[in-house]
Amino acid sequence: MTVNVNYRTSTDDSRIKAANGGLLRPLSVVVGRKETWSPARVTRASWSVLTNMGAAFHILQLFRVKVFKDFLHTNPRFLFKCLIRDYLAQGLTVAESMACFLHHYRSLHAHLPSRLLYRTFSSTITLHEGKQNDTPYSITFCFSRDFEKEGELSLNLLVDRAPVFVLSFTIVPGWVVRSQAVDVLLISRLQGVHGYFNQIRRVTRALHDVGPAALLLAALHGFAATLGIGEFAAVSATRQSSYTEELSGLYIGAYDDFFSGLGLVINDAGFFLSPIPHQDKPLSSIKQGHKLRTREKRAFKRQIAQAVCHVLQQEIAADAAEPLLKRLPNQIPPAFES
Repeated sequence: MTVNVNYRTSTDDSRIKAANGGLLRPLSVVVGRKETWSPARVTRASWSVLTNMGAAFHILQLFRVKVFKDFLHTNPRFLFKCLIRDYLAQGLTVAESMACFLHHYRSLHAHLPSRLLYRTFSSTITLHEGKQNDTPYSITFCFSRDFEKEGELSLNLLVDRAPVFVLSFTIVPGWVVRSQAVDVLLISRLQGVHGYFNQIRRVTRALHDVGPAALLLAALHGFAATLGIGEFAAVSATRQSSYTEELSGLYIGAYDDFFSGLGLVINDAGFFLSPIPHQDKPLSSIKQGHKLRTREKRAFKRQIAQAVCHVLQQEIAADAAEPLLKRLPNQIPPAFES
């Protein structure tokens, strides 16, 4: 399966050349601000822009949308996130990375009102709060900042207001992960925050023995329901952006073991694929004495998914009823074809 991101006609040449100039100018701003990018990274980014002219044109079209353009003014590196090595997953080509970046922000612009996008970029949105057995917890939603190559959006589990677990994801075109679906939520980061083992253990016990990873996956199902997305993918251990041989055991436990435990299988591209919601094991396969507990856990996860979906739908409805910002016409071109 191939993707053509360098397609152009003679009538497009002047626009594409302008697009490349438009992308190289903000790259010079990154250099001028002495950002943390190394000279090698800047060189790679420049070369990627010059060798993917069609994609460069589409990126500039994307950033004509006001909410993205405003964010770019204070975050010029944002425009080049997809050119970072191992963006989202190890082994993606530059063309695939660019396609994922564009598909994600096209999808957000198509489904979420401007005010909600501004809030997502600038702050953290609480999707669910609760308290079980004297353990206060919450699930929040935000733009991923600290780990810029491991997913565009993050769902966070907080215990006593401290973030203890993170699930990061991106809306990608299905062909990148070898799926037939048009839109797929790609999970590229799923891990606990260092130093909070006791809080993770405490909240797991409090929430019907539903672990943080399963809890945030349920929240992701709620996000998917809001946008009408019916499939998720997850990186395998060796395709996770930060995977190293020295820490292979940790990555295998966090990714391969977790998703295999859900009954998912790695495809030939190194991704786990699943419908949303994923298919639980039949109760007939659960040992006697554990079925009631299993029902409780599944009911709780459905409750979380529904709560997240309800909050996001309320946010969207509120913006539609009383818009803070006038949405621009959709100027984003169609997704790349596989």
